[in-house]
Amino acid sequence: MGGEFREIIAPERLVFTCGALDEQGKLLFEFLHAVTFGERKGKTKLTIHSRVTMTTAEANQYIGGFETGMTLSLERLAAHLAQKTEPLVVEQVFCAPVALVWQAITTKAEMSRWFFELEEFKPEPGFEFQFAVEHKGFNYVHRCKVTEVRLNQILAFTWRYEGHAGDSLVTFELHGEGDNTRLRLTHTGLETFPKLAAFARENFMTGWTQLVGSSLKEFLENSGDTADREIVISREFAAPRELVWEAMTNPKHVVNWWGPRGFSMTIETMDVRVGGAWKHVMHGPDGAEYPNHSVFQEILKPERIIFSHGGKRKGGPGVSFVSTWSFEKLAAGKTKVTIRMVFPSAANRDFVVKEFGAIEGGKQTLERLGEFLTTVL
Repeated sequence: MGGEFREIIAPERLVFTCGALDEQGKLLFEFLHAVTFGERKGKTKLTIHSRVTMTTAEANQYIGGFETGMTLSLERLAAHLAQKTEPLVVEQVFCAPVALVWQAITTKAEMSRWFFELEEFKPEPGFEFQFAVEHKGFNYVHRCKVTEVRLNQILAFTWRYEGHAGDSLVTFELHGEGDNTRLRLTHTGLETFPKLAAFARENFMTGWTQLVGSSLKEFLENSGDTADREIVISREFAAPRELVWEAMTNPKHVVNWWGPRGFSMTIETMDVRVGGAWKHVMHGPDGAEYPNHSVFQEILKPERIIFSHGGKRKGGPGVSFVSTWSFEKLAAGKTKVTIRMVFPSAANRDFVVKEFGAIEGGKQTLERLGEFLTTVL
């Protein structure tokens, strides 16, 4: 079959040709269809006017059954529309920046604390993951596939059940509202699941409300949840905030002070914008190399910078965390810098402290920043 759209007036009128092709791709017959959509009191009357514009002798047997076939098609359309439901939407505002909420919905270790236990998860289009949930004595295996990822904005994945018909889509949307984040979850396609009590819309609404409105909110906002997996370091500088900001965001300056004493660095790229990459290698006094890769997630000049960070000793295990640098303007041209690093788990935090001396290293980094600032004042 093939055809051509001739007229489109959304949502009132549609005109198109449609016909059947033989094995050589030549038309056996062709119809011109004019479809009108009339709405009244929430209902729609669909009318199709069809006219044969071209036919062949061998096509008559097909054309004769057109009216019956189209009537059956419209009955199927009516049945399909009858089971359509509005998307399920859950919204929640969190007292947390977008970068931390993004980490919570895209990091395996953090997802296991409010979502479900996953063997693996990667926020990459095409990545497939699964998990099992027991409900009233039955084990439901969820199979999902990531379809869309936009850093700090959108995460979407398909959602279906092994052994059951139906396929749906879950979308997380993040919107920054000052220091807070609004999350909007949309679950579409619920009507494609079997008409069983286990797949009732009410169950999905209850489940997502619990996960997003309770579990995730408690995870992000309960200080006890982050205190054991974060490092906070502060220092005051006798320098105006604009100058301290420049020292942190200009790679020509950063190479002069970044890292603990005895370390030097090579910057491959430092694109200071939301979504921009920062790749650099730290060179230790013992000759060891530490490749690092960060992505800037929030930049509020000259108040705050947030970036996701991944690094390791060359040949060793990797570590990741979200780092927030806050620049507080004090009186008399002084500035207070606070670094807050949030790790996926307490074990990750403890590993970084023990293996890399992260707390002392952070203090020395700020000391070196202070020394550098005195040279440019």
